[in-house]
Amino acid sequence: MFGEIAASFQRGNIYLSTILFFGFLGTAIVFERIIMLQFVYHLDFGRFLSNLKKLLQAEDTSRALSFCKSVGNTSLPAIARRALEAAERDPTTIRGVIEEETIDFLPRIESRIGGLMALSTLILLTGVLGAIDSLWNTFHAVSVLDTAQKQASLGIEIARALNPAAFGILLSMVILVGYYIVRGMGIRLTEKMHHGVTVLNNLLVPPELASFMPVAMAGPAAAMNSVVAPSYVPSPTPNEGAAPDANFADTAVEDIRDEEEII
Repeated sequence: MFGEIAASFQRGNIYLSTILFFGFLGTAIVFERIIMLQFVYHLDFGRFLSNLKKLLQAEDTSRALSFCKSVGNTSLPAIARRALEAAERDPTTIRGVIEEETIDFLPRIESRIGGLMALSTLILLTGVLGAIDSLWNTFHAVSVLDTAQKQASLGIEIARALNPAAFGILLSMVILVGYYIVRGMGIRLTEKMHHGVTVLNNLLVPPELASFMPVAMAGPAAAMNSVVAPSYVPSPTPNEGAAPDANFADTAVEDIRDEEEII
């Protein structure tokens, strides 16, 4: 099989060249993602958070900033550094800064990973299309040959026609394996990032701001009640001990005739 594929490359099969280009592109993405996820974004999260806790408990913010800068310029150290800088400026903005930096970083983990599945499918379909095209050309060419030559020519051309499909399936499997490896690494890194961000929130956000929610964020019903309720004072009823109204006359009740008199 591999000898036939190499011979098809020498004959300049356009489908094999296209499959090879897509396979090279997918392999480059796999290696790039492995390098970024394993060596650039990844770190010992447990050790980093433990050291950061010790520095913050000692109230040594300057050393904590230096520690974050020394560990890395991306991933959780970068988020922690931004949060510490916000804590020095305005503690009320710590949670917002952590959320902004986290939302900005997390898409980098999934970047280009979804394209690997598309490339794998495209490689497979290109191989199938190349096999179908080669079979069409084979049957058209055999139809003009003599009966003695048809059998030998048909067998050779059908074998050659399967080369794009075989090469496409092989490269598609390689890219698919790389996709699941990289995606698993991305999922594990995302889970560690969520845990680290939660720890940062617990460490840096002041307790009095943890459960604070402004009136504007509490919903229209709560905001309306907070404005309208103080201005509404229900009037007391007579049963509650209120003095009777001076304008109320008992004779007005006696003047009203009952139903029998009206009939």
